[in-house]
Amino acid sequence: MRLSLFLNNDLESNIALNGLLPEIQKHQFNIYLSEKVGPSSHSIQALQYLDFLEREFIHTSLFPKLEDQPAAGFLTFNQIARKHKADLSHISEIKTQSTLDKIAAFNPDLFISIRFGKIFKGKMLQIPPMGIINLHSALLPDYKGVLGTVRAFMDGKPTIGSTIHYIKNSEIDTGDILSINSCAVASNKSVLWHIVHLYPTAIANLCSIIDQLSLGNEIRTYAQSAGGHYFSFPNEDDFKILKQKGVNLFSLEDYAEVISVFYAVEKIWILNELASKGIPESF
Repeated sequence: MRLSLFLNNDLESNIALNGLLPEIQKHQFNIYLSEKVGPSSHSIQALQYLDFLEREFIHTSLFPKLEDQPAAGFLTFNQIARKHKADLSHISEIKTQSTLDKIAAFNPDLFISIRFGKIFKGKMLQIPPMGIINLHSALLPDYKGVLGTVRAFMDGKPTIGSTIHYIKNSEIDTGDILSINSCAVASNKSVLWHIVHLYPTAIANLCSIIDQLSLGNEIRTYAQSAGGHYFSFPNEDDFKILKQKGVNLFSLEDYAEVISVFYAVEKIWILNELASKGIPESF
């Protein structure tokens, strides 16, 4: 089977890609990376910090360190592409004919989308004969859009989760569901810690789905129930609600734990790097 992977150039997508490798290395695959979900910059401090931890830190500190030493733990995007001889492209626009032609030239059977920063529409939807599968890091249909886990914490939900679903049209997070993955909230952990930890279980289920499809087996799906809400990025008032509930968006202790577990780098190095950047211990 030929797979085209559409990811965002961030921490969670990299963790997801590393988790997919045991399955996708059985197939031919290529990788497309978007650079951002949403606006190019945020005026809200909480979103600036989140962007730094999810994107800037991994590119300015973590990935250069990993690529400067023997591989241990998870690999960077570049290391994965080299190891598996997979084409890696950074993509800023998917509507141009040249981009469509390039994507179609690979003859992909299936698209996999994880945190990709562009909307599939028009001719793009028609390229893969087996369709487009998206991993959404929140429970559908309740939390469509971005940062659904933040909304779940604001709502005081005892469980959070992720959803694997098909993309059939340009409507966001509305397609038929293949898998729901839920987990209990850990009261002593930050929102970012929870977001990252949604991926291992979801990726295991996504690997199973890809495997079954490659064998020609039909995967049972079901339509999303009516209702739910679409959310854009949280505003200042939303983050105040989070604080009032005693929930941290992130803590550096949680973040360093996540990085050191997945990438086998020393926790103290991570904390020192973050301290040098002026990032608060928690927010």
